[in-house]
Amino acid sequence: MADRVLLEAQRVERAICRVRWGAAALSLLLGPLFPNLSPALVYVLGLWVVLYNLATLVAVGRTRTRKGLAGVARASFAGDILSLAAAMFLFSADPLWTTYLLGPLVITTGAFRFGTTGTSAAAVVLGSAYMLTAFYRDRAFGFPFVPERILFTLSVYGLTALLVDRVMRDARQLRAEREGLITRLERRVAEDAALAVATRVVATVAAPDEVIPRVLHAIRTVLRFDRATVFVADEERGEYRVLHRLAADDDLVLPPQAPLGRGLVAAALDEDRPILVPNVLEDARYEPREGERARSVILVPLRVGGRPIAVFTLSRALPDEFTPEDLRLSGAVAGLVAQTLENQRLFAEASEAQALRELDRLKDEFLAAVSHELRTPLTVVAGALELLGRQGHTLTEQARTLVGQAERHAQRLTRSVGELLEVAQLQEAKVQLDREFVPCDALLGEVTAAHEALADARRQRLEVRSTAPPLYVDRRRMLQVLGNLVSNAIRYSPEGGTIRITAALRDVQVELEVRDEGPGIPPEEREHVFDKFVRLRRDRDVPGGTGLGLAIAKTLVELHGGTIGVRDAGAGACFVVTIPHEPVPAEAHAIG
Repeated sequence: MADRVLLEAQRVERAICRVRWGAAALSLLLGPLFPNLSPALVYVLGLWVVLYNLATLVAVGRTRTRKGLAGVARASFAGDILSLAAAMFLFSADPLWTTYLLGPLVITTGAFRFGTTGTSAAAVVLGSAYMLTAFYRDRAFGFPFVPERILFTLSVYGLTALLVDRVMRDARQLRAEREGLITRLERRVAEDAALAVATRVVATVAAPDEVIPRVLHAIRTVLRFDRATVFVADEERGEYRVLHRLAADDDLVLPPQAPLGRGLVAAALDEDRPILVPNVLEDARYEPREGERARSVILVPLRVGGRPIAVFTLSRALPDEFTPEDLRLSGAVAGLVAQTLENQRLFAEASEAQALRELDRLKDEFLAAVSHELRTPLTVVAGALELLGRQGHTLTEQARTLVGQAERHAQRLTRSVGELLEVAQLQEAKVQLDREFVPCDALLGEVTAAHEALADARRQRLEVRSTAPPLYVDRRRMLQVLGNLVSNAIRYSPEGGTIRITAALRDVQVELEVRDEGPGIPPEEREHVFDKFVRLRRDRDVPGGTGLGLAIAKTLVELHGGTIGVRDAGAGACFVVTIPHEPVPAEAHAIG
């Protein structure tokens, strides 16, 4: 935000410098043409304006802080006021004397840079200079001092100052609101992205001891903590033992070993609610160590097995104090940590098969709950981004770029949340098939038409061949299955490659094949390629989807009573979907 304000202020100063070039040109080119004026003094005034305008431009370009730019603006603004006052006096010998008409322009520039202070200072100084020069004209050149004319001009100065100050005050308020909205959107998008990564870690990482450190790493850039620690109550040792800890590489401070029932950890467990401590050294419940620095701390109790037995803490050195927004996000992260500890408890207390079944159920319930929780803030973010997008002409270039990035991230997160919700619905058997007899060639044609643009962008060719009879399927769901396979084939096939989509009757089943010319799937990974959240080893470090597409396709095919698998295709991958063949009734033939 600070950078945007600095850049905007620099643009204002450069715009004023361009206007100042015009004033210098008027003085140098037209000034000598006015009667009764000294050309030498007019040239001196013009050259003065040129010199301090050049100095202002150089200073604006070299300034890197808002404070430094404010000093440059004050100096140039003072130069503008003094230059106009001097011009009023210099042009006082002119019978028509209109130099004072430039006063509202300088007052306006003061409002743009300094608000009420700038408009008031310019109006008072220039109004005084105008009155003194008018009095001087009366005494020196005999031009009458007309009170009503003087009062009118001073009123114009004052009204200009009031009007421009009011307009700029409203503009500053709108800008502050806009900057605040952008900042909140940036924060919310970053939070949602970090939570999505952390959620995926909880859902996909098999080794429990690796989950919590990776979750903490995922949310560190958003919460900006120095230390993150998970304390667990150790009844045997009589203290709160450190279960996990993430700190800076140069942080050599050992975590405290607090006795049970004492300190802030005990308070969080006793109260069973999140606690935000602005400064631990000022909290009576904290037991400081010698030489310890002031820190802001968040503590969130973790419920495992239905009761709070652990505490998740975040620490940050002052003056960077935690906020209520940080506390809210910490609660969501603590839920992921608690889920991990709950999973560990289930593994320890049950047999391996029972623990795996229970873990899978909890994971699906957890993913469904998290997906619903993410959908609401994502809807709010998308709505706010759409509102900002409609005001694109009022945004800076950097703000428009940030809004565009936020929109793309929000769309990607929305797709991921949609996949998570669909997996949860399939797992809970909430999906009902709406079957009908669909000609195979029509089905393959729809899939091809939907992906032609994507294939053309990679100069790929889609070949379709069908000799199969109509299928008795849910048209929309089968298009979803085939669309997933074709989009994967386009993604992994080289540019200029060919993707073959075929359908044929084999005994009592219809086989649908999608064959590509990509790198293929290693034999050792084919068995798990349809598992939830699984991605090929070569793609794990590449940003991409959630690893749910093939799992969803497998579930939908099985709901149709069919199977899906991968065949050895030599070069490339060959996905095969088999659907039981149902004879087409005579009335369906008649309709066809």
